[in-house]
Amino acid sequence: MTASRSSLEPPLPPSWVIRRGRSRIHGSGVYARVAIPAGYVIIEYRGERITKAESRRREIARLERVRRGGDGTTYIFRLNARHDLDGRRGGNLSRYINHSCDPNCRADKIRGHIFIIAERDIARGEELSFDYGYGFRHWELNPCRCGAAACAGFIVAADQRWRLLQARAKAARSARPR
Repeated sequence: MTASRSSLEPPLPPSWVIRRGRSRIHGSGVYARVAIPAGYVIIEYRGERITKAESRRREIARLERVRRGGDGTTYIFRLNARHDLDGRRGGNLSRYINHSCDPNCRADKIRGHIFIIAERDIARGEELSFDYGYGFRHWELNPCRCGAAACAGFIVAADQRWRLLQARAKAARSARPR
């Protein structure tokens, strides 16, 4: 059975279920106002629909800000082969959901929309998080502050973390005095 977009609309308005607050992970975060059961569609990730070329331009500008010691926050989400969403413009509360190496939510792309869905039961007051799924390429520019027991130290997709471990081991070996 294929889920339609209307069947994925949260049964309650997101403002009844989640709220924005200060986060120990990164400035602002999103917290559960009520207990949220596993599988619950919490909110649709929204933002300005931009081309891949514009997305690359904005990402290059972000990486340059990071290199200069500035803000590395990104709200760009891969949508499909031609477009991305930039939550900085036209976004909603979902843009404040932080990354975690041990997330309690997942992002599902369905019929041109992105939905944040509870991966497991989430307690009232718990901060929501999902794996941002960043590629390995610029790993050193994306430090992770999630605090999870199995935190990789950098925001890298779970299926790419083995590469991160290899790169860090190689760097440690080359830093040893001879």
